[in-house]
Amino acid sequence: MTKVLTVDDIEVEFEKQNSSVSCKWCVYLRVRKDNKEKLLVMFKTNNKPYTRFSYCGKNTVINSKRTLIEILSTAPNNIKEQKN
Repeated sequence: MTKVLTVDDIEVEFEKQNSSVSCKWCVYLRVRKDNKEKLLVMFKTNNKPYTRFSYCGKNTVINSKRTLIEILSTAPNNIKEQKN
């Protein structure tokens, strides 16, 4: 059964691992409620994670570029390019 949680904030972090780590990607899901923050789950995978941004209308759920733009507008401004 799926758990449904009500939280104040949700943070999803995609972290590419270097070659010395046991997996290629880690994905973290953090939640905040009131003044408490918790790492809810961490996923490790060798497959590149993918995302889907959708909009729930009255009768259908559709993929939505507008939702993508709205989510990415809250991304940190201090993102730096990875150096190899």
